[in-house]
Formats: sequence, C-alpha cells, structure tokens
Amino acid sequence: MTLHTYLPGLMGVPAVAVPVGVTLLPLMCFGHHLLRARRARARHRSVLDLVGRRSTRLRATVLDHETPVAYALPGRRPRIVVSSGALRVLSPAQLDTVLEHERAHIAGRHHLALAAAEAFATAFRRLPLARAFREQTTLLLEMAADDRALRRHPREVLASALYAMAAQQAPQGAFPAGGADAVVRLRRMLAPSRTAHPALRGVVAAGAAAVPLLPLVVGCLPGLT
Repeated sequence: MTLHTYLPGLMGVPAVAVPVGVTLLPLMCFGHHLLRARRARARHRSVLDLVGRRSTRLRATVLDHETPVAYALPGRRPRIVVSSGALRVLSPAQLDTVLEHERAHIAGRHHLALAAAEAFATAFRRLPLARAFREQTTLLLEMAADDRALRRHPREVLASALYAMAAQQAPQGAFPAGGADAVVRLRRMLAPSRTAHPALRGVVAAGAAAVPLLPLVVGCLPGLT
C-alpha cells in the first residue's frame, strides 16, 4: 500500500482531534480548579477549627480579627465565617443581610460556576473573551447573592454593610461579602430599579450558558478543521 491509501484517513484525524481536544481541555481544567479549591478550603477549615469558635445563633464561625470580614466556604462541608470586627461594626440588620448573602453562595453552589469560568479562562487563556468571562462571572455571582439577600432585606441595609466591608480580603476558594467589585455592586444596588423583560432575561441567560461552548462550535466548523 502507498501513502495515498492512508492519506484520506490521516486527513480526517485533525477533524476529530480538534473538537475532542477543545472539549477535553476545559473539562480537565475544570477538574483541576475544583480539586485545588477544595484542598485550599480544607486547609482553611482545619485552621478555623483551631482559632475560630462556632456560633449557633449566627450559624457561622466567628474569627477573632479586628478587620470586618465575612465570607463563605462552599463545598461538601460549607461554612460561613465572620470576624469579631464585623460583629462590632455591623448593626444586627446589616449582619443578617451579610449572612444571607453568604448563604446564597452556598445554596446556589456558586463555586461550581466559578470553577467552570476559571477552567474556561485557563484552557483558552489567549482569548480576551475567556478572561472577560471569568471576571464577569465572579461579578455576576456576587450580584446573584446580593439579589437573594435583597428579597428579605432593604437595599440600603445591604449597601451600607458592603460599604463597611468593601476592602476585605478572603482566602482562596471563598466568597467574600465585600471585595474589589463592591463599588460596581453598590452602584447597581442603589440605582433606580428597572425590571427587565422576561424575554430579555431569557436571552441573556441563554447567551451566558452558550459562551463556554463557543470554542467547540468553532472547532467543528468545516472550514476551520
């Protein structure tokens, strides 16, 4: 047999390998980010078991620290952490709102969405879209937790709590109540409320769900393989 006999089959290899590689790479990155975050949270929980104290009333772990801090550790053993500084600075209503925000992260399993965004950004790091997707996913998850907290609490209460905790830092794998995007969230929260049309919300949700599939669709186009 000559090379011409095998050539058609060899030419078909990239057509199969490219879509498979585009699919497997994000999945491998997703597993890597999940495992790394889980290990980081496990290490942090072991430290909290030594230096924190459990509050049954707050359903949270209280950490003796002067800086106002509140964050959620999601996963199999979820935990909410609040510092003594936050208990000192926040009013009871503000504290309830912050804790509701953190419970929303745990109930919504936001760590899975964040790991998926990080995996997409890692697998396609040269694409500006991938980097923007990771940043916007983090912000949208915080906004989603804000919205859940606002179902039970006035926006002014949550906004004032965010302002008090805007500069806080959180460990890897945790969801802080404040953070670098607090200013954007405050502007959104205090702006006049405008309810989007249900059709528009559906289109936005469908678009966000389809973004991670774009590389696979591009890789399957006949002219690009």
